[in-house]
Amino acid sequence: MMEEWTLFALATAASFSVILYWSVQTFLHNRRISRVPIRIHVNGTRGKSTIVRYIAASLRAGGIETLAKTTGSATMLIDEEGEERPIHRNGAPTIIEQIEILAREQRPSTEAVVFECMALNTGYQWVSEHRIMQSTTGVIGNVRHDHVEQLGETLPEIARSLSNSAPRGKPLFTAETNPEIVEILKEESEAVGGELIASTAETITDADMKGFHPLAFKENIALALEVALAHGVDREVALEAMRNTARDPGASEIHRHERDGQVIWWANFFGVNDVASADINIEKTADWLGANTETIFLLNGRSDRQDRTLDFGRYAAESDRAVDILLAGEAREPLHRTIEQASEDHPKVIDFGVLSDDPEAILDEVFDLARSLNNKAEILIAGMANIHTEDAKRLMAALESPQSEYRGGSAHTDRKDAA
Repeated sequence: MMEEWTLFALATAASFSVILYWSVQTFLHNRRISRVPIRIHVNGTRGKSTIVRYIAASLRAGGIETLAKTTGSATMLIDEEGEERPIHRNGAPTIIEQIEILAREQRPSTEAVVFECMALNTGYQWVSEHRIMQSTTGVIGNVRHDHVEQLGETLPEIARSLSNSAPRGKPLFTAETNPEIVEILKEESEAVGGELIASTAETITDADMKGFHPLAFKENIALALEVALAHGVDREVALEAMRNTARDPGASEIHRHERDGQVIWWANFFGVNDVASADINIEKTADWLGANTETIFLLNGRSDRQDRTLDFGRYAAESDRAVDILLAGEAREPLHRTIEQASEDHPKVIDFGVLSDDPEAILDEVFDLARSLNNKAEILIAGMANIHTEDAKRLMAALESPQSEYRGGSAHTDRKDAA
């Protein structure tokens, strides 16, 4: 009997210690976060890291001491001086990281924090907003088909899931234009006492876009500008800050290679996880390059992302943009079958085969393929569908370097000066 009471007492003491610990941590966090007058929580499907960077740069340029954190392909901390450094994790990412970063990096003089939402699970999104960030400004950039296992199968379901980050009694900004989705975001924001503010790309002129990267989206710029204006930053100051901010390591890039009069443009859309967004990026890039450039799709298969991979296969088969389709990565046979089943008139499909570990050998093979597939002097190869395969790593090592990257901006008014 005495042993049972001893065990009970120990268990009670342990439980009480845990409760006390978390109560103290909660108190300290709430006190810490309440000392930052501007707290911006950025959620959505595509472009969150870029939106964080745009908003933080704008606020900083407006004289607001701002700490920012992105959680895209490479998690980065951007301090009050605009200096950035990667965040290294010892284990799997959790939303507790937001608390730890604030505790470690927040200064007494910090006036604003702009953090990307790192939660996918709807419950965690609610906790991330209402228990951790407690934002004074919410942002849901857009709503696309992605992470359907956690967020829902349809766009309305995904919109309601993302709305778990709508701040209580504060404005929620969005660049979403789908009327049905905008109405859902409005309902969800008002349900917690907030107000939806929808920005529009029409507020950004072609003149405003000068100096931005060719893959910069007016929608993201307009959204960040709306948030900056709401915090008292001058329009031109905000736009110039956005033009000059560093691109996110995970952002899609364009690279240019030339040999013997043959030009290959490589666009890395491996990290774009939904077909709709990939199509927007491809059309934008192809239009920028002009009618004299032909487009080849390079699909990178991934065995543990079969549904997504096959969606991209059907898209490639039915698109009238590509003249050829290259296959790389994993699970290529089901991908090839899906393309053939999706359209009788699909572009020619070519399996890349076993890729070399030598970047120069891969680049040689890419040029040989390009010459054999068509007679155009300029070719756009758009890599898509998945990232994080060995073939993707090999292709990026071969096709991407600081020397080949197109950076945009006034230093390269002519795209052909990019190399």
